[in-house]
Amino acid sequence: MKYKELLERYKNGSASEEEKLIIEQDIEKYEVIEEYLSDIMDEDLADLTELPEVEKNTDETIKLKKSVNKRLNKVVLTSVALMLSLVFIVFFIISPFVDNLYYNPSQVSVGKYDKDIDFDMKAITELNMPGYTVSSVYVEKQGFGTYETSYRYRNIFTDEDYRVSSKIKRGEIYATNQDSYDSIFMFWDIQRPNREKKYTDEKKERVLNHVKQLNPVSYVSAGITFENDLTMEELNNLESKYPDVEFIWAGIRTDSPDKEVMDLIGIQLLSSNEVHLDDGVEDRYKAFTILKWLVNPVGSGNSDLPIVAQAYELHYKSLLQYVIDREEASNVIERRPWKNEFYQTALNYAEENGVKTYGVLVFAEAKDLIELVENEQIKLVEFNEAVVSKRNIQ
Repeated sequence: MKYKELLERYKNGSASEEEKLIIEQDIEKYEVIEEYLSDIMDEDLADLTELPEVEKNTDETIKLKKSVNKRLNKVVLTSVALMLSLVFIVFFIISPFVDNLYYNPSQVSVGKYDKDIDFDMKAITELNMPGYTVSSVYVEKQGFGTYETSYRYRNIFTDEDYRVSSKIKRGEIYATNQDSYDSIFMFWDIQRPNREKKYTDEKKERVLNHVKQLNPVSYVSAGITFENDLTMEELNNLESKYPDVEFIWAGIRTDSPDKEVMDLIGIQLLSSNEVHLDDGVEDRYKAFTILKWLVNPVGSGNSDLPIVAQAYELHYKSLLQYVIDREEASNVIERRPWKNEFYQTALNYAEENGVKTYGVLVFAEAKDLIELVENEQIKLVEFNEAVVSKRNIQ
């Protein structure tokens, strides 16, 4: 086995006890050599300070100066060589070694060009933050497993964005100006399934009356919970039925409807899904981006579902499998060590029961939102915010 392979096994913890002993002996040998060189430098410098005083312009003085210069040059060259060796070892061996022991957001292993954190942030944000996208992810390496990161969240409804910065130090976020993944402030009745029907009916009526008082062309963001879960095919049919309503994000059922869930996750829908330019991730996660899969729908011939419904199902499973495989990234970015188990449970539930949605985030003019709520089996409406009018009217 090559020494490089042996060192790699030691780094990732797969080395045998005998192999660990070899590496640790080499480390100990390096420490002894370093101490030996340091002692030599100390002795040379001590000799220089103990030179006898001699008269100027004598042959002995000239010879002594030459000897001193020679020894001084030797000490300087030795010191420079030692310093260069230490710098090389510290920054080109030890620092990369430490980087590889922890989450490295600047690594390029998921895609072909973009840093891993680009994909990590995209997947985690989409699953956990309805109505937001993330972009402009920047990473500055500072060595020894430390990174400065910054990125921008964009509110899809208002088109406003805000910057988040943080420091990742050896697998932990030490400083940040934002807790990136707060709980979802919609669909509370899903987390509390045993609320009385009277409560939800009254709340729905209050919100609907408020929307009716708005200007009919006021543009509204609202969370809508269905009386019964919809399959992805039924959701796609609902989207087609209301072309003037933008279906932005769908919350996906992760456990039995009669149970409280510890977290809510979902996916962006076709109207809000964005294309990631680096397509390397699709080699392993086929529908990581919905639009790219629709252009090249690998495996679509094996299903009778409409193509968009297939895309939704595969996209959800692809995102879940991605974050499960990227457990180290999820633990660092979300700071919730239990989430990986939750993601795995959610994927298992989807495989066994199908991908179903309990509710959606929609953007619509007030009149269109009222039509949707009054004509469909809607359990609850949660008002988020409204603006005077939809932007970019053609």
